[in-house]
Amino acid sequence: MRIRARCLVPAAHCSGCGTVSARVHSRSGRRLADGAAGGQETAIHLEVRRFFCDNTACVKRTFVEQVEQLTFRYGRRTIGLQRLLEQVALALGGRAGERLAAHLAVPVSGSTLLRLIHRLDVPPIPEVEVLGVDEFAFRRGRRFSAILPDMASRRPVDVPPDHTADTFAAWLRDHRHVQMICRDRGGAFADGANRALPGIPQVADRWHLLHNLATAVEKTVRRHRACLKQPGPEPDSTAAPPEETRAQQQIRARWNEIRTLYENGMRISAISDRTGLDRKTVRRYAHAATAEELIPVRPGRRSTLSPHKPYLAERWAEGCDSAQTLRDSMPAATTAAARASAAS
Repeated sequence: MRIRARCLVPAAHCSGCGTVSARVHSRSGRRLADGAAGGQETAIHLEVRRFFCDNTACVKRTFVEQVEQLTFRYGRRTIGLQRLLEQVALALGGRAGERLAAHLAVPVSGSTLLRLIHRLDVPPIPEVEVLGVDEFAFRRGRRFSAILPDMASRRPVDVPPDHTADTFAAWLRDHRHVQMICRDRGGAFADGANRALPGIPQVADRWHLLHNLATAVEKTVRRHRACLKQPGPEPDSTAAPPEETRAQQQIRARWNEIRTLYENGMRISAISDRTGLDRKTVRRYAHAATAEELIPVRPGRRSTLSPHKPYLAERWAEGCDSAQTLRDSMPAATTAAARASAAS
């Protein structure tokens, strides 16, 4: 959709000094992209005038008129479309915002959306009473930083250049209004807070509290997994214990190997190089008191097809190797039981 328009006001304000001028220098055309109308891309072909500035002290000799709430200097979009794309960019970023803009009939590239974000003015840092702090990675394992959110509004406040104690302490010295810090278990943030604001209360956030609790419960269950019993009749005391799976045997053998090297004084990084395992995996095995802490406690998975396997095996032995035929020939009771099992 194309809209052709021109300005009818007799005068305009100079963009340099604000003087009102009515002397027209020339006319030209501008093409502005606007929001979709009826699901169609919309373009406004606007005829604008260039005026003489009658203020001799102004640095501008001529200026182009701007339409209020529609145009801005050097803009190729309307103000409404510009604000719309800025919100899309802030909410979704580059590639996702590009896909949404295509559905909104205002096609734009992801790079353009990112440039819109970079041109926005950074809002001033508000006075935060309860400050959160957590680290994240720009590039995992290589470059880390920290994010500082306001725990009351749940919005990010600032992103320091790194996650060291000195940087965090310097930030707190410039923002003395912080009354409490909500952080993770990182020692650098605790050290930085004690340097800048000695005695300030420091608490763990909700996620880390629940994560620590879940980790402690999981370790306890794994350590005492031999005490867990499946509900049912009492097993025969003379029966042999169930055999370990291949995965459990590999975990136990790996724990014995890593634990032996670790107790002999070998460092985590050296063990990682020797075994070919990640350092985090080596650290988890080395710090585990027993192999049972590493073996996951998971009940055996039972398929909804398990109760019907004898019937299917019998038909297969008879020579019926078509899945559709087997399904159609299943007894009504068996089929109903399969459906009920799948529904539950």
